[in-house]
Amino acid sequence: MIRVPSRQSITSFSNAHQAIAEVDLGEPFLLETYDCYAGQIDAESVLRPDIDMADFNRATGPVKVAGVQAGDWVRIQIEAIDVTSPGVMAVAPGLGILGDNVEQASTRLVSIENGRAWISGDIGVPVEPMVGVIGVAPAGAPVSTECPGTHGGNLDTSLLTAGSAFLAQAKHDGCLVAAGDLHAAQGDGELGGTGIEIGGQIQLRVDRARYQGKLPAVCHRDGMSLLASALDLKDAIAEAFAEAVNLMKIWHELDWSNAYRLTSIVGRAQVSQIVNPLATARLTIPKEWCPGSLFERLDEWAMR
Repeated sequence: MIRVPSRQSITSFSNAHQAIAEVDLGEPFLLETYDCYAGQIDAESVLRPDIDMADFNRATGPVKVAGVQAGDWVRIQIEAIDVTSPGVMAVAPGLGILGDNVEQASTRLVSIENGRAWISGDIGVPVEPMVGVIGVAPAGAPVSTECPGTHGGNLDTSLLTAGSAFLAQAKHDGCLVAAGDLHAAQGDGELGGTGIEIGGQIQLRVDRARYQGKLPAVCHRDGMSLLASALDLKDAIAEAFAEAVNLMKIWHELDWSNAYRLTSIVGRAQVSQIVNPLATARLTIPKEWCPGSLFERLDEWAMR
């Protein structure tokens, strides 16, 4: 299996990057990843304001996928996530939605033991590894790995776990996949500006997908979540909802008004993150209302 080391990583998604490796459709590969600080915070005496943010949010890759053409939709299956120990939680003035209340920077190294992440003393939370940054090369200018968008990027969406799949449209032949910024755990919204930032490795596999949408999405055991990012969270929710209504119209052969009614009933508006340059919202459509073809590979994975 092809393995790409974390040192071969990027800080922007761009077609200008040369592929580090090439895989075939359906071929699994491994990406070793830094934490979002590229390993710079290795002691609690190291504070976020003191590190080089030019190395922030590195994504390992890109990997070219042979057989993918510009315009194809791809399903990037997350087959496994393994994290190292410890993780990092850095707090600093201005970080998170209550950042103005933070008087001084501090760092906590979070030990990962027995399936839990130990925040402080005997306070531990379940380890639920997820991918913070994942995407393909965008159509136009390079996009920083700090920013989310229609190509993917810094989505910080807690549903991006092992067993889920990320849907994105390739804008270039080979699509150029990259990923990183693992979290041992993260709450929806990433309200404090941080999850449990951690290094590790991700096993991915890319296939073509039959999909009629325009926005990226996550397919998971409960359904499909459309992802939209905007400066204003309400605008992101509206964009995701509009996409969901259109898809329900197509899938269930409804007129727009009835698709609007149905989606208003069964859709679930949720927040992925509100601390990055753009906020990311998701609109989840339960699995029973989605085409089964979206979940074929996921169901195969679940049966292993």
